[in-house]
Amino acid sequence: MDNRLKIKLLLITIFVSFTSYFYYDKHFITNTDAIYHFNHLSFLIASISFGVIISAGIYNLAFYFYIRNRQYLYYGLAQLSTLLFLINLDSLFISPFDEIFQLKSTLFFDLTRASILLFSMLFIKEFLKTYNLVKIHTIIKIIIYLTLLDILFTLIFSFSIFTNFVPIFILIWLVLSEATQEIKEKDIPFYSLLIGWYVVIFIAFIEHVGFIKFIGISFPFIHIGFAMESIFLSLAISYKFKMVEEKQKIQQSLLLQQSRLASMGEMVSIIAHQWRQPLNFLSMANMNLKKIHTDNQDSQMLIGESNKQIEYMSSTIDSFRNFYNPSKKREQFSVESASKEVLKISSHCLNLAHIKVTLTVTENFKIYGNKNEFEQVLLNIINNAKDAIIERKIKNPFISLFINKGMITIKDNAQGIDKEYINKIFDPYFSTKAESDGIGLYISKMIIEQEMGATLQVKSNSENTTFIIEFF
Repeated sequence: MDNRLKIKLLLITIFVSFTSYFYYDKHFITNTDAIYHFNHLSFLIASISFGVIISAGIYNLAFYFYIRNRQYLYYGLAQLSTLLFLINLDSLFISPFDEIFQLKSTLFFDLTRASILLFSMLFIKEFLKTYNLVKIHTIIKIIIYLTLLDILFTLIFSFSIFTNFVPIFILIWLVLSEATQEIKEKDIPFYSLLIGWYVVIFIAFIEHVGFIKFIGISFPFIHIGFAMESIFLSLAISYKFKMVEEKQKIQQSLLLQQSRLASMGEMVSIIAHQWRQPLNFLSMANMNLKKIHTDNQDSQMLIGESNKQIEYMSSTIDSFRNFYNPSKKREQFSVESASKEVLKISSHCLNLAHIKVTLTVTENFKIYGNKNEFEQVLLNIINNAKDAIIERKIKNPFISLFINKGMITIKDNAQGIDKEYINKIFDPYFSTKAESDGIGLYISKMIIEQEMGATLQVKSNSENTTFIIEFF
């Protein structure tokens, strides 16, 4: 347990001890007469809030039965518990709801309050699964077990202990505050979750310490808080589901690309196998011709050139076969060697487009990762530059690679990337080319940053585009 969590638990203990000592009578309901009297406006706002909570509950439960995602189930049940809790709360303390609902049960009040905590914790546990927060899950499990014991105690003795003395909003705050500290890259769903719940936590806190009762305002603050929480958390779940769907689409695209590479690898292997025998035959023929024409210098020179072409063809076959090999083997490899392999593979297309390609190595270095994936990244960037050069009919086109210790720079003179697109080029499914699926640069960035622990950035002006891969 770290010091931050210890301090929070100490503050919670002090708060609970203080409120238990000075507000002991509040923990056990004895008086069931109405304390607050809502006017027409307050009654209308409270009724609208009920409608929002009911709608959110039905919406999330319906989604669960449609897609079988448990976070919808848990949040829908949390909304149902909230609805029953508010009905019971209003029956006990608020007029005219006390006459409308007539549900003055302290047992039911304690059970619904514990149910809110139970289903909220189960929901948070499901919601935070994608963030891989082991410590948070441990805290949530402890709270869930304590809540289940409290529910059992309530059913046996007709009053609760745990949720009576430890307010549920404090426990939810504890989990959310720890999650905020642990999550490095917070997204829109998580911020929506925080906003929705912190509104309720703030209102519940000032209600718990008696501030609202002290100022004597009869207004459905807690109803509005729960309604706002319903809206923000429903949005958070929906947005998160959308993000998960997008990730699944991207994973499918990755699998499809790997399948294509594997198929091409098989095809290249077949071609390589078919070509090996003729190449071996030509090599043997050259050896015999070399023996026959030992005294003819021109013949010897021609045979030597022929052998070089055979070696080049054999080397090219090996390069293509290695490149399209879908192996996930991770190893240390030379950046210069990998770059040369990529340039060899792409040389034919670049030569056809009359693109001058240069490779400058100031200081070579080795990196650890999958060489095949790294080469795919370089090839993707080079191919994008080549396509832009051809499309814009650039005069004196060039693509240059610079290798310095810890950094690879790929630069072209294809007139840069439009300013309106520069911040979108790494987004999935975004492309300025009609026939592109828009996944190449996104995958490239993911390989470099997630698989290899480096960064991939782009800089552009009206003349050049520069991609920078930097290792730390």
